[in-house]
Amino acid sequence: MERKMAKKFEYSGLGFPILLLDVPMRQVRGVEVPDVDYNILQQKVLLKLCRKPFPLTGNEIRFIRQFFELNYSEFANQFGVTHASVIHWEKAQDAFAKITPTTELCIRLYILDALRADDKLFRSTFRLFDYSKFQKDIKLGHQELYEELLTLDSQHLAG
Repeated sequence: MERKMAKKFEYSGLGFPILLLDVPMRQVRGVEVPDVDYNILQQKVLLKLCRKPFPLTGNEIRFIRQFFELNYSEFANQFGVTHASVIHWEKAQDAFAKITPTTELCIRLYILDALRADDKLFRSTFRLFDYSKFQKDIKLGHQELYEELLTLDSQHLAG
């Protein structure tokens, strides 16, 4: 069977758009889908979310919570907030979740720890996190500036 390649493919199966570049494709039930290891895809997306230079969205928070198989209360307890806070964040959907910067940093570091990221990545994520920029973006509603798709190429998806 001939393997097709897509130069660009927008994948929304995680709840938010991801742009996959040079991705192998296959047909499933008459629909072209990326022929990738979805576990690796999810892990690579989590790492990218940790490093993005702007606040997480509600859909990204939902993806993180569901990836770690946590209910609202379990996720909330990890970060010292109420389950109602987590519900509120997720209701933001594609908008910024309006999480306090310190809690958002904790979420990002939690991801890195759970994925056993190396110490260098852990430290650089901590150092690159800009509290003042996050607060400014949330207050000014700069969502439209950050509607870029998360981008991964096929090299990112290799085991």
